[in-house]
Amino acid sequence: MASLSSLGVGSGLDAETIVTKLVALEKQPADALTTTNTKLQTQVSTWGKIQSNFSSLQDAASKLQDSSFWSSTTAKSSDDTTVSVTTGSNAAAGSYAVAVSQLAAGQSVASSAYTASTAKVGEGTLTIQLGTYTTDNSTTPPAVTFAAKAAASAVNITIGPDDNTLEKIRDRINTANAGVSASIVTDASGARLVLRGQNGETNAFKVSVTESAAAPGLSALAYTAETGGTSAMIRTQSAQNAKATINGLDISSESNTLNNVVDGVTLKLNKTNTSPTTVTVDQDTAGITKGMQDFITAYNSVVSTIRVQTMYDEASKTAGPLQGNATARGLLAQMRGLIGSSTSASNVFSRLSDVGIDINKDGTLSMKSTKFNDAMSKNMADLKKFFGNSSDTDSTLNGVGTRVKNLTKQILDATSGAIANSTNGLNSTITRNKNKIEDINEHATKVETRLRAQYTALDTSMAKLSGLSTYMTAQLAALNK
Repeated sequence: MASLSSLGVGSGLDAETIVTKLVALEKQPADALTTTNTKLQTQVSTWGKIQSNFSSLQDAASKLQDSSFWSSTTAKSSDDTTVSVTTGSNAAAGSYAVAVSQLAAGQSVASSAYTASTAKVGEGTLTIQLGTYTTDNSTTPPAVTFAAKAAASAVNITIGPDDNTLEKIRDRINTANAGVSASIVTDASGARLVLRGQNGETNAFKVSVTESAAAPGLSALAYTAETGGTSAMIRTQSAQNAKATINGLDISSESNTLNNVVDGVTLKLNKTNTSPTTVTVDQDTAGITKGMQDFITAYNSVVSTIRVQTMYDEASKTAGPLQGNATARGLLAQMRGLIGSSTSASNVFSRLSDVGIDINKDGTLSMKSTKFNDAMSKNMADLKKFFGNSSDTDSTLNGVGTRVKNLTKQILDATSGAIANSTNGLNSTITRNKNKIEDINEHATKVETRLRAQYTALDTSMAKLSGLSTYMTAQLAALNK
């Protein structure tokens, strides 16, 4: 007898549909658990959003605790092309008149012209020494002397037969770390070696030469400004300090960037001026206002997110993923209670409304700019205390920013925080449900295997009976004839 190719062929029953429905019944609990896990996963994602909002609020509150936030300054120059300005955290408000009579510059000397950069110069030793040239105007003519820089040793540069071209000498000087840089400038007369020192009077230099008798010519690169000295190169720029006055105080600097003249203020001298440039340093009230707005925005995001995720929308007849969740509602109540409480951190302000920050009916915050600006202009020190004061012994002395930071830190704790506990609980339930789903599916697979075996056996038996019935019918028909 041929084997049965489809379940139910032998019996005439729709066995395939029967087995499919019976297995589906076995899997119904797994389907329900899968639906439950989808909802639980949505809740986990929702807690992730809330966690992100609390983290942003913690960052914004921490900023209000930072003393540099309240002491930050901004500066402007009446002429940035002459004097530009930046400020640091310890800058004090003030106004400064900056007159620039001279910019710092480095000494520069140039050789006579050669036919090309590959032209041979000579061999021997170049000795480069940094120092200061001093002019004694009491003599006639004035006498110039050179004093070596204490912190810099003379550097000897040997020029051999493989280094005696203008370009090779340039390279040897640049790799010698002698405090000067070398370049080749080509003009209408030819190629010239140009040496330049760093800015400042003490970074002037002289170049001494010891020639090789076998390959003379290196003395063409000698230079000194000393009286009686021998120079072949020409000085095109003297080493000099920047010279300026700030509110009438004389300033001399080897750099055109003045870092330590005014506390917390960096002045960059860009060019000389005939009339003083006014530099004004003010407290950065715009930055403080923005930081406060960032805090309000972060707080409102926490409140709005929790409200939306826990509410039931009558219009759409839909519930938020955390509707009725006691933990979420508790966090919202904690934040509202804290933000609405008073603090003794300041003797002037005790509640947010005192500084122009109101609590709206929906629990969010909004700022009255005029009132907040008035608080900044009249009571900046107390405003700083109101938000940023911190006490380890008396919590009533903690400012609003400190309180919010401490509460968000507690909420966000990865071990014992409310969000971590809720998320961990949900994930544990999801894992248990997944295990149950696997068990149910495994059981359903076994049931399906058993049912298919049973219906296959039924098909075989019914096929045999059908064949026997056909045979008997044929025999009876033959007897009747």
